[in-house]
Amino acid sequence: MSRVNRAERTIHPTASVSPDAHLGKDVRVGAFALIEAGATIGDDTIIEAGAIIYENVSIGQGSFVGAQCILGERQAGYLKSEGGGEPYENPPLSLGKNSVIRSGTIIYSGCTIGEAFQTGHRAIIREDSIFGDHCSFGTLSQCDGRVRIGNKCRFHNNVFIATYTTCEDNVHFYPMSCTVDSLHPPCQKGRQGPYLESGVIIGAKVLLLPRVRLGRNAVVAGASVVTHDIEPGMVVVGAPARAIKKREEVRCHLEDRPAYEVAFDEQLR
Repeated sequence: MSRVNRAERTIHPTASVSPDAHLGKDVRVGAFALIEAGATIGDDTIIEAGAIIYENVSIGQGSFVGAQCILGERQAGYLKSEGGGEPYENPPLSLGKNSVIRSGTIIYSGCTIGEAFQTGHRAIIREDSIFGDHCSFGTLSQCDGRVRIGNKCRFHNNVFIATYTTCEDNVHFYPMSCTVDSLHPPCQKGRQGPYLESGVIIGAKVLLLPRVRLGRNAVVAGASVVTHDIEPGMVVVGAPARAIKKREEVRCHLEDRPAYEVAFDEQLR
């Protein structure tokens, strides 16, 4: 028997919704969507055509899941168990309320994502990653798993975030930037991504090498390669990146004023 009165929701006749899925009020499910047993969909949520919601996925109320999205994608352990290995239960995925997951996005199981999360199209977030509230992750960007992201972080299009990268609050990545986690690829020993403190700004096409730490409110100019730690509030440029001035010394030439009149984390409030 259904977990909720069908009159309170709209399910396309071609959609496959398990009777053991938990659907809230006013949920809309599009054509050929799949919602497995054990999934929980909050009130006023829209699941568009062809989306797949696997077991152990919880979606907060007022969210939107675009066409052809996959939430709760299987981890490697599950795939091995399907091939005759040890039994494996897919870990839960939690997506906060009022989130917008645009078409083609894949989010793996084991992730915990805060409220008002947004993605572009075809974004990929690998397993066991944590995102805070009010984050955005752009079109064709990829998070390679086991990252820790704070609140109000923004990742523009085509950004790659390597495994074991950590960002505090209000970190901003511009397009085509990349972090890496191995000093001697493909060696897997001692993998560790960069650590970015609050308010850091990463310009377009920047490369952050493993284990570097970027201090609070640091700014990395476009196309730079960061090979060493950066002091808080410094602007760095080049390959390898070197400090050229303090953040408060940067001026906007269009309006003849300081470019950063307040800290970046204050601008985002």
